[in-house]
Amino acid sequence: SARRSRLTLLSQRQEILREIRNDLYEQEFLEVQTPLLVPSTCPDLHIDSIVAEGGYLATSTEYQLKRLIVGGVEKVFTLTQNFRAGDLGKRHNPEFTMLEWARAFAPLSAIEEDVERFTRRAFLRLYPGATELRYGSANIELLKPWERLTVREALERYLGVVVASDFSLASLKKGTARAGIEVPDFLSEDAHSLTTYLLDRVQPHLGQRVPTFLRDWPAFMTSSAELRTNNPALAERSELFIAGIEIADGFPSLRDADTQAELFAREQSRRAALHKPEVVLDEKYLEALRQGIPPGAGMALGVDRLVMVLTDQEDIRNVLAFAWDER
Repeated sequence: SARRSRLTLLSQRQEILREIRNDLYEQEFLEVQTPLLVPSTCPDLHIDSIVAEGGYLATSTEYQLKRLIVGGVEKVFTLTQNFRAGDLGKRHNPEFTMLEWARAFAPLSAIEEDVERFTRRAFLRLYPGATELRYGSANIELLKPWERLTVREALERYLGVVVASDFSLASLKKGTARAGIEVPDFLSEDAHSLTTYLLDRVQPHLGQRVPTFLRDWPAFMTSSAELRTNNPALAERSELFIAGIEIADGFPSLRDADTQAELFAREQSRRAALHKPEVVLDEKYLEALRQGIPPGAGMALGVDRLVMVLTDQEDIRNVLAFAWDER
Protein backbone atom coordinates (compact mmCIF):
# COMPACT_ATOMS: atom_id res chain seq x y z
CA SER A 1 0.00 0.00 0.00
CA ALA A 2 2.96 2.31 0.60
CA ARG A 3 3.56 2.14 -3.17
CA ARG A 4 0.45 4.13 -4.06
CA SER A 5 1.16 6.84 -6.63
CA ARG A 6 1.26 10.45 -5.53
CA LEU A 7 -1.84 11.12 -7.62
CA THR A 8 -3.74 8.31 -5.88
CA LEU A 9 -2.64 9.70 -2.51
CA LEU A 10 -3.80 13.22 -3.39
CA SER A 11 -7.15 11.82 -4.47
CA GLN A 12 -7.44 9.91 -1.16
CA ARG A 13 -6.42 13.07 0.71
CA GLN A 14 -9.35 14.86 -0.96
CA GLU A 15 -11.75 12.09 0.13
CA ILE A 16 -10.51 12.39 3.74
CA LEU A 17 -10.95 16.18 3.72
CA ARG A 18 -14.41 15.81 2.20
CA GLU A 19 -15.51 13.44 4.98
CA ILE A 20 -14.11 15.67 7.73
CA ARG A 21 -15.84 18.75 6.33
CA ASN A 22 -19.12 16.97 5.70
CA ASP A 23 -19.08 15.56 9.21
CA LEU A 24 -18.53 18.95 10.83
CA TYR A 25 -21.12 20.59 8.57
CA GLU A 26 -23.66 17.95 9.66
CA GLN A 27 -22.80 18.83 13.27
CA GLU A 28 -23.67 22.45 12.32
CA PHE A 29 -20.18 23.89 12.73
CA LEU A 30 -19.39 27.21 11.07
CA GLU A 31 -16.27 27.05 8.90
CA VAL A 32 -14.33 30.31 8.84
CA GLN A 33 -11.29 31.64 7.01
CA THR A 34 -8.88 33.42 9.34
CA PRO A 35 -5.87 35.62 8.49
CA LEU A 36 -2.64 33.82 7.63
CA LEU A 37 -0.56 36.96 8.21
CA VAL A 38 -1.08 37.99 11.84
CA PRO A 39 0.40 40.80 13.99
CA SER A 40 1.04 38.56 17.02
CA THR A 41 1.85 34.93 17.70
CA CYS A 42 2.00 32.07 20.19
CA PRO A 43 4.89 32.39 22.67
CA ASP A 44 5.17 28.64 23.41
CA LEU A 45 8.81 27.71 23.79
CA HIS A 46 8.65 24.82 21.34
CA ILE A 47 6.95 26.83 18.56
CA ASP A 48 9.14 28.98 16.31
CA SER A 49 7.10 31.47 14.32
CA ILE A 50 8.07 32.60 10.82
CA VAL A 51 8.44 36.38 10.82
CA ALA A 52 6.69 38.03 7.89
CA GLU A 53 6.01 41.61 6.88
CA GLY A 54 4.16 43.36 9.68
CA GLY A 55 4.02 40.28 11.92
CA TYR A 56 4.09 36.51 11.57
CA LEU A 57 2.68 33.69 9.51
CA ALA A 58 -0.03 32.00 11.59
CA THR A 59 1.16 29.01 13.65
CA SER A 60 -2.41 28.14 14.65
CA THR A 61 -5.92 29.62 14.57
CA GLU A 62 -6.66 28.89 18.25
CA TYR A 63 -6.82 32.50 19.42
CA GLN A 64 -8.99 33.57 16.46
CA LEU A 65 -11.44 30.72 17.09
CA LYS A 66 -11.70 31.70 20.75
CA ARG A 67 -12.39 35.33 19.80
CA LEU A 68 -15.21 34.11 17.55
CA ILE A 69 -16.64 32.07 20.44
CA VAL A 70 -16.55 35.16 22.66
CA GLY A 71 -18.44 36.87 19.81
CA GLY A 72 -21.23 34.29 20.07
CA VAL A 73 -20.32 31.47 17.66
CA GLU A 74 -20.93 28.14 19.42
CA LYS A 75 -19.36 25.62 17.03
CA VAL A 76 -16.56 26.76 14.74
CA PHE A 77 -13.67 25.31 12.73
CA THR A 78 -10.82 26.23 10.41
CA LEU A 79 -9.12 23.91 7.92
CA THR A 80 -6.15 25.88 6.69
CA GLN A 81 -2.40 26.22 6.19
CA ASN A 82 -0.21 27.03 9.20
CA PHE A 83 3.51 27.72 9.41
CA ARG A 84 6.26 26.86 11.89
CA ALA A 85 9.94 27.59 11.29
CA GLY A 86 12.50 24.82 11.23
CA ASP A 87 10.00 21.96 11.25
CA LEU A 88 11.22 19.76 8.41
CA GLY A 89 11.35 15.98 8.43
CA LYS A 90 9.36 12.82 7.72
CA ARG A 91 6.45 14.07 9.85
CA HIS A 92 7.00 17.82 9.61
CA ASN A 93 6.74 20.43 6.89
CA PRO A 94 7.20 24.15 7.73
CA GLU A 95 3.87 24.80 5.94
CA PHE A 96 1.23 22.27 6.95
CA THR A 97 -2.53 21.81 7.01
CA MET A 98 -4.31 22.02 10.34
CA LEU A 99 -7.90 21.40 11.33
CA GLU A 100 -8.89 23.31 14.47
CA TRP A 101 -12.36 23.15 15.93
CA ALA A 102 -14.05 24.25 19.12
CA ARG A 103 -17.38 23.83 20.87
CA ALA A 104 -18.73 26.29 23.41
CA PHE A 105 -20.54 24.76 26.40
CA ALA A 106 -19.10 21.28 25.67
CA PRO A 107 -16.61 19.10 27.57
CA LEU A 108 -13.34 17.77 26.17
CA SER A 109 -14.99 14.36 25.73
CA ALA A 110 -17.30 15.85 23.07
CA ILE A 111 -14.25 16.97 21.09
CA GLU A 112 -12.70 13.50 21.41
CA GLU A 113 -15.94 12.05 20.06
CA ASP A 114 -15.74 14.40 17.06
CA VAL A 115 -12.29 13.17 16.03
CA GLU A 116 -13.27 9.52 16.58
CA ARG A 117 -16.36 9.98 14.43
CA PHE A 118 -14.85 11.76 11.44
CA THR A 119 -11.68 9.62 11.43
CA ARG A 120 -13.77 6.45 11.26
CA ARG A 121 -15.88 8.02 8.57
CA ALA A 122 -12.82 8.90 6.46
CA PHE A 123 -11.35 5.42 7.03
CA LEU A 124 -14.55 3.71 5.85
CA ARG A 125 -14.70 6.03 2.84
CA LEU A 126 -11.24 4.82 1.79
CA TYR A 127 -11.74 1.17 2.80
CA PRO A 128 -15.46 0.23 2.75
CA GLY A 129 -16.15 -2.73 5.03
CA ALA A 130 -12.68 -2.78 6.61
CA THR A 131 -12.25 -3.02 10.39
CA GLU A 132 -8.48 -2.62 10.77
CA LEU A 133 -6.17 0.10 9.57
CA ARG A 134 -2.80 -1.22 8.47
CA TYR A 135 0.06 1.19 9.15
CA GLY A 136 3.52 -0.24 8.64
CA SER A 137 3.55 -3.45 10.68
CA ALA A 138 0.70 -2.33 12.98
CA ASN A 139 -2.94 -3.35 12.65
CA ILE A 140 -5.01 -0.68 14.37
CA GLU A 141 -8.65 -1.29 15.21
CA LEU A 142 -10.18 2.10 14.41
CA LEU A 143 -13.76 0.95 14.85
CA LYS A 144 -13.31 -0.34 18.41
CA PRO A 145 -13.54 2.09 21.38
CA TRP A 146 -10.45 4.27 21.47
CA GLU A 147 -8.15 4.15 24.50
CA ARG A 148 -7.86 6.87 27.16
CA LEU A 149 -4.60 6.77 29.09
CA THR A 150 -3.15 9.31 31.53
CA VAL A 151 0.45 10.50 31.20
CA ARG A 152 1.23 8.82 34.54
CA GLU A 153 -0.30 5.52 33.38
CA ALA A 154 1.67 5.64 30.12
CA LEU A 155 4.98 6.31 31.91
CA GLU A 156 4.35 3.36 34.21
CA ARG A 157 3.04 0.98 31.55
CA TYR A 158 5.72 1.53 28.91
CA LEU A 159 8.79 2.64 30.91
CA GLY A 160 8.13 1.33 34.41
CA VAL A 161 8.45 4.90 35.71
CA VAL A 162 6.16 5.65 38.66
CA VAL A 163 5.60 9.40 39.18
CA ALA A 164 3.68 11.28 41.88
CA SER A 165 0.54 13.11 40.79
CA ASP A 166 2.24 16.50 41.20
CA PHE A 167 4.99 15.59 38.68
CA SER A 168 7.57 17.10 41.04
CA LEU A 169 11.17 16.94 39.85
CA ALA A 170 12.06 14.81 42.89
CA SER A 171 9.42 12.22 42.07
CA LEU A 172 10.36 12.21 38.37
CA LYS A 173 14.03 11.63 39.23
CA LYS A 174 13.20 8.91 41.75
CA GLY A 175 10.85 7.11 39.36
CA THR A 176 13.36 7.31 36.50
CA ALA A 177 16.23 6.03 38.67
CA ARG A 178 14.12 3.14 40.01
CA ALA A 179 13.22 2.15 36.44
CA GLY A 180 16.92 2.13 35.57
CA ILE A 181 16.58 4.75 32.84
CA GLU A 182 19.70 6.82 32.09
CA VAL A 183 18.93 10.49 31.57
CA PRO A 184 21.47 13.00 30.19
CA ASP A 185 22.53 15.41 32.98
CA PHE A 186 21.38 18.52 31.13
CA LEU A 187 17.80 17.18 31.07
CA SER A 188 17.60 15.86 34.61
CA GLU A 189 17.39 19.15 36.53
CA ASP A 190 14.18 20.45 35.00
CA ALA A 191 10.80 18.72 35.33
CA HIS A 192 9.64 19.94 31.90
CA SER A 193 12.76 18.65 30.08
CA LEU A 194 12.77 15.35 31.95
CA THR A 195 9.09 14.67 31.29
CA THR A 196 9.55 15.54 27.61
CA TYR A 197 12.51 13.13 27.41
CA LEU A 198 10.45 10.32 28.96
CA LEU A 199 7.40 10.98 26.79
CA ASP A 200 9.57 10.86 23.66
CA ARG A 201 10.40 7.28 24.68
CA VAL A 202 6.72 6.47 25.39
CA GLN A 203 5.34 7.90 22.15
CA PRO A 204 6.25 5.02 19.76
CA HIS A 205 4.14 2.67 21.92
CA LEU A 206 0.97 4.79 21.79
CA GLY A 207 -1.97 3.99 19.51
CA GLN A 208 -0.52 0.77 18.11
CA ARG A 209 -3.56 -1.41 18.86
CA VAL A 210 -6.33 1.18 18.99
CA PRO A 211 -5.92 4.97 18.76
CA THR A 212 -4.96 6.44 22.15
CA PHE A 213 -5.91 9.73 23.82
CA LEU A 214 -3.16 10.66 26.28
CA ARG A 215 -4.74 12.70 29.09
CA ASP A 216 -4.01 14.56 32.37
CA TRP A 217 -0.81 16.32 31.42
CA PRO A 218 1.51 18.07 33.88
CA ALA A 219 0.48 21.73 34.02
CA PHE A 220 3.99 22.92 33.16
CA MET A 221 3.67 21.39 29.68
CA THR A 222 0.89 23.60 28.37
CA SER A 223 0.26 27.34 28.19
CA SER A 224 -3.46 27.57 27.45
CA ALA A 225 -5.23 24.52 28.88
CA GLU A 226 -7.60 24.54 31.84
CA LEU A 227 -6.07 23.11 35.04
CA ARG A 228 -7.77 20.24 36.87
CA THR A 229 -9.83 21.57 39.77
CA ASN A 230 -8.94 18.60 41.97
CA ASN A 231 -5.21 18.78 41.14
CA PRO A 232 -3.79 22.09 39.85
CA ALA A 233 -0.52 20.30 38.98
CA LEU A 234 -2.43 18.66 36.12
CA ALA A 235 -3.84 20.26 32.98
CA GLU A 236 -6.91 18.80 31.34
CA ARG A 237 -5.54 18.05 27.91
CA SER A 238 -6.00 15.21 25.43
CA GLU A 239 -3.43 14.29 22.80
CA LEU A 240 -4.33 11.73 20.16
CA PHE A 241 -1.78 9.18 18.95
CA ILE A 242 -2.24 6.67 16.14
CA ALA A 243 0.58 4.24 15.30
CA GLY A 244 2.97 6.15 17.58
CA ILE A 245 2.34 9.42 15.69
CA GLU A 246 0.90 12.49 17.40
CA ILE A 247 -2.20 13.45 15.41
CA ALA A 248 -4.10 15.99 17.51
CA ASP A 249 -4.00 18.01 20.73
CA GLY A 250 -7.07 19.30 22.56
CA PHE A 251 -8.09 20.94 25.81
CA PRO A 252 -10.88 22.86 27.52
CA SER A 253 -10.60 26.61 27.08
CA LEU A 254 -8.61 28.44 29.70
CA ARG A 255 -11.07 31.18 30.66
CA ASP A 256 -9.15 33.44 33.03
CA ALA A 257 -7.36 36.29 31.26
CA ASP A 258 -4.94 36.94 34.14
CA THR A 259 -3.84 33.28 34.22
CA GLN A 260 -3.41 33.31 30.45
CA ALA A 261 -1.29 36.49 30.66
CA GLU A 262 0.85 34.87 33.37
CA LEU A 263 1.38 31.76 31.23
CA PHE A 264 2.33 33.94 28.26
CA ALA A 265 4.85 35.77 30.47
CA ARG A 266 6.24 32.42 31.66
CA GLU A 267 6.83 31.32 28.06
CA GLN A 268 8.43 34.67 27.16
CA SER A 269 10.91 34.32 30.05
CA ARG A 270 11.66 30.73 29.01
CA ARG A 271 12.35 32.03 25.51
CA ALA A 272 14.68 34.70 26.86
CA ALA A 273 16.54 32.11 28.97
CA LEU A 274 17.26 30.09 25.82
CA HIS A 275 18.15 33.22 23.79
CA LYS A 276 15.11 32.82 21.58
CA PRO A 277 13.45 36.04 20.38
CA GLU A 278 10.52 37.31 22.42
CA VAL A 279 7.34 37.49 20.36
CA VAL A 280 4.48 39.97 20.10
CA LEU A 281 1.59 38.62 22.19
CA ASP A 282 -2.02 38.52 21.05
CA GLU A 283 -3.59 41.32 23.11
CA LYS A 284 -6.89 41.04 21.23
CA TYR A 285 -7.19 37.44 22.42
CA LEU A 286 -6.45 38.47 26.03
CA GLU A 287 -9.00 41.27 25.71
CA ALA A 288 -11.60 38.78 24.44
CA LEU A 289 -10.94 36.56 27.48
CA ARG A 290 -11.47 39.59 29.72
CA GLN A 291 -14.88 40.11 28.09
CA GLY A 292 -15.72 36.53 29.10
CA ILE A 293 -15.47 33.29 27.16
CA PRO A 294 -18.04 30.55 27.80
CA PRO A 295 -16.80 27.16 28.98
CA GLY A 296 -15.92 24.85 26.12
CA ALA A 297 -13.15 22.85 24.49
CA GLY A 298 -11.22 22.65 21.25
CA MET A 299 -8.66 20.60 19.39
CA ALA A 300 -6.00 21.05 16.70
CA LEU A 301 -5.33 18.18 14.31
CA GLY A 302 -2.46 17.73 11.84
CA VAL A 303 -4.31 16.90 8.63
CA ASP A 304 -1.21 15.81 6.69
CA ARG A 305 -0.33 13.35 9.47
CA LEU A 306 -3.86 11.95 9.59
CA VAL A 307 -3.70 11.44 5.82
CA MET A 308 -0.28 9.73 6.21
CA VAL A 309 -1.69 7.32 8.78
CA LEU A 310 -4.87 6.55 6.82
CA THR A 311 -2.88 5.92 3.61
CA ASP A 312 0.05 4.01 5.19
CA GLN A 313 2.71 6.60 4.31
CA GLU A 314 5.92 7.12 6.29
CA ASP A 315 6.89 10.44 4.72
CA ILE A 316 4.73 13.56 4.81
CA ARG A 317 5.95 14.62 1.36
CA ASN A 318 4.01 11.74 -0.22
CA VAL A 319 0.69 13.29 0.83
CA LEU A 320 1.52 16.88 -0.17
CA ALA A 321 0.96 18.19 -3.70
CA PHE A 322 4.18 20.20 -3.32
CA ALA A 323 6.68 19.29 -0.63
CA TRP A 324 8.98 21.97 0.82
CA ASP A 325 11.75 21.31 -1.74
CA GLU A 326 9.25 21.25 -4.62
CA ARG A 327 7.88 24.75 -4.19
